[in-house]
Parts: sequence; structure tokens; C-alpha cells
Amino acid sequence: MTESMATRRTAPAVLMAVLALLGALTAAPSAHVAPAAPFLWEGQAGTHRLALFGTIHVPDARVLDLPPAVRAAFARADRVVTEIPMDGSAQAAMASALMLPEPQRLRTVIGEARFTRLEARVQAALAPRAPMAVPLLVGMLDRLKPWAAMAQLASLEYLPDLLDGKVPLDARIYADAASAGKRVGGLETVAEQAAVFDVFTADEQTQMLESALRDLESPGNGPTSASLVQSYLEGDDATLTAALSHAPGDAALARKFQAEVLVARNHRMAERIDALRRDAPAEALFVAVGALHLVGPDNLPQLLTARGYALTRVKP
Repeated sequence: MTESMATRRTAPAVLMAVLALLGALTAAPSAHVAPAAPFLWEGQAGTHRLALFGTIHVPDARVLDLPPAVRAAFARADRVVTEIPMDGSAQAAMASALMLPEPQRLRTVIGEARFTRLEARVQAALAPRAPMAVPLLVGMLDRLKPWAAMAQLASLEYLPDLLDGKVPLDARIYADAASAGKRVGGLETVAEQAAVFDVFTADEQTQMLESALRDLESPGNGPTSASLVQSYLEGDDATLTAALSHAPGDAALARKFQAEVLVARNHRMAERIDALRRDAPAEALFVAVGALHLVGPDNLPQLLTARGYALTRVKP
């Protein structure tokens, strides 16, 4: 597999990781844990029925084993939408959006010393499972924008699976919906989602990458990746909400991160969901977005309730 092919296959999943749980999604598989309450809200506005499902963007067997309530909501849906379309052309467009313009290279943007530390994390994560992938990934990282490299750190342990063609939950949901003949689509365009991080300067992106590197180099600085995945599996919204306070960078940058990456997009997604209601008022809609869009300030259940939806979190 060439470097460019690997980039196209893994980059969309990488972006999903950072937008879902702020770059902390690398838990090793373990026994399945039945969620205390899945991240699923159901309700309606008039005749329009809505299922709002919070996902985690990893190809983990525990995550892909959907709770019965989620499977039932999916089966009832006429239309299924994810954050962006998950077809091949959208993924190729996303891969292109993650890369620095030629002839720039990441090691020049962030400095050789910081890039060497990034390379060390790749080596530590992949050498035991996929040593042949290390030089390939390092070469790919050198092409990425700093924020995309930060996101890559979130999925290092899953990269062998991704390179083997295994797909994260969102991609699985999208593909299953298309195979079932349901209408599919995205709440955002690829350009809109990729542009989320373009509002951050190169220095701010480098600062976020530095913060992510320090967390990996000094465990205990914040919530661990394993604990966040476990919290997702257990339906623990309080822990995920607390994770929002651990956004990368200093306090001002953390506020900007939350405002741009989560809150602004929540408002846009709420408007797009409501537009689908207006276009097809009798339709049953299943929406799958990153779980952090369903917790914290200005979350999607709150915003949709303000638009007239009667939503209730589903209990097991």
C-alpha cells in the first residue's frame, strides 16, 4: 500500500476521533460491557420521528456490538445521516483536506524536535503489533496539518485495524443503511468539517499537538483513553462531560476549541436536522454523531428540544 493510499483510508477516521472525544479513543479491546444507558435519545416533533445516537469513531468490536434499543431505532428509520457522508468520494476529499499544501512538511512546521517525539509515540504504539507500518505512518504524518497529526495520535492503536480495512462505528452504520436501501447523507459537508480546524492558527495547532504529546508522554495528566472508551460503553455521560474540561492547549485555546469544534457545530447540526424534518415531516430519521455532541453546553438534545422536539434518553 502506498503512503497516499494509506492516508486516504485512515484520514477520515482520524478526524472523527478528535471531533468525538478530543483525541482520546485508543482503548484495547476487552469483554463486551452492556451500556447502563446507550447514548440514544428518541422522540418526535409533530409527525417527524427522531433517533439521536452518540457514537465513538473506532473499529472496536465492543463498540460495533450495538445495544438492542439502537438496533431497533436504526431498523425503524427511513433515513440515516452521519456527521458527513461516509462514501468513497467524501473520504477521499477529507484526506486531501487534512494535508499541508506542497511543499510544506509537518516536521518543518512544528520543529524537528517535536516531530521526533511524535515519531517516538508512533514507534511505541505500532512496533509491537505492526512494525512494518511505522515508516509508512511517519511518512504520512509528515504530510498532515498539525491538528490532523494531533488527531492521528488518538487512533494509533487502531491504525493496524484501519489499514486492514476495518471501519469505525459511523462508517459501519452508514454502510449498513445504504445496503438496507435507506436514504443516507451527512449533516455537514466535508469542506465544512475540515474547515473547523482551519480557524486555528499554525501556532495554535502546534500548541494543541504539543498538549496531546505531553499527555501521552506523562500519563495521568487527564482522563485516559481506556477510561473514556469504558465510560462510553457504560453510557456514562458525566465522565464524558468532564472530559470537555481537558481540551488541548491553555485555557483560552481550550475555550476556542470547545466553541468551534463542538458548540458551533452543534448549532449547525441542529439546524440541518430540523431542515430534514421540514422537508420530510412524516419521516423517521436516525442521526449518528460523536457522543460529545450530546453532552456539555449547547448539546444537540438541548438545541433540538428548543426547536420543538420532545426527546427522551432511552433506558436499557
